[in-house]
Amino acid sequence: MQTEQLTISGARPIPATLSIASPGAPAVLLLHGTASSRDEVAGLFVQLADALASRGVSSLRIDFAGCGASTRPQTEFTVTSQLDDARAALAWLTQDARVDAARIAVLGFSQGGMIATLLAGRAPEEVAALTLWSSGIVPGGAFTSFAPYFENNSGEAVTIDLGYTTFTFSREWWREASALNEPSELGDPGEVGGPGDPGGASSLNLGDAIGRYGHPLLAVVGSDDDVVPPQASLDLIARAGSRDIELRMLAGGDHIFRALETDPAPARAAVRLTAEWFADRLTQ
Repeated sequence: MQTEQLTISGARPIPATLSIASPGAPAVLLLHGTASSRDEVAGLFVQLADALASRGVSSLRIDFAGCGASTRPQTEFTVTSQLDDARAALAWLTQDARVDAARIAVLGFSQGGMIATLLAGRAPEEVAALTLWSSGIVPGGAFTSFAPYFENNSGEAVTIDLGYTTFTFSREWWREASALNEPSELGDPGEVGGPGDPGGASSLNLGDAIGRYGHPLLAVVGSDDDVVPPQASLDLIARAGSRDIELRMLAGGDHIFRALETDPAPARAAVRLTAEWFADRLTQ
């Protein structure tokens, strides 16, 4: 495997790590979760990149604004900016001669899974396979615990202690993240702003986005996840336009698959089964 640290240029610089299994191999774009980084908690994305490469699949992982090696302010971290970065990374992958542009997949972890879902809804024909780790449609929204910080603060940004780090979130992030699970407005699927319009008012709606996606879909969930419960993943994949759908529930796994524990068996299982699934869908 050849590994390269790079910066994807464009409207904003995006730090990235490219892992090439072999020239012309398929590839997976890896999108991290809230205020995390391209390597993810306990190096889960590093482990996944290695597992994918050993099965003939390349990967690209990126840092969103204010995360990891990003030099952009944390307040630039919004749903819209993440989606823009993901689209730029996907476009970069399709143009790299070392990657098979017809076999590019996407994986997102937690909030990264929400961005992956939106990306697949925006570019359903460009995403050959989609995997979501600990991500779904949460009644009331996945970020309800953040509400008091914004309700009790009139500023445009709020610094929150997440336990694993502190992060300064913009009110724009809060507005967009809170709306991801809201029902879309009624309308013709093909009209401007309707569920079928990838650039309209429903473009940040998870249910509408997954409904536009019709390629293979894998959801990996922890049975003990109390942040995005398993039912949230079930609710999301139930709305998918895909016929090839698989749900893998990891017994005893929490939101991060026990990745920080002495024996992170669910995390190892997530990496292994995901790498095997992508290899099956992309290299056959």
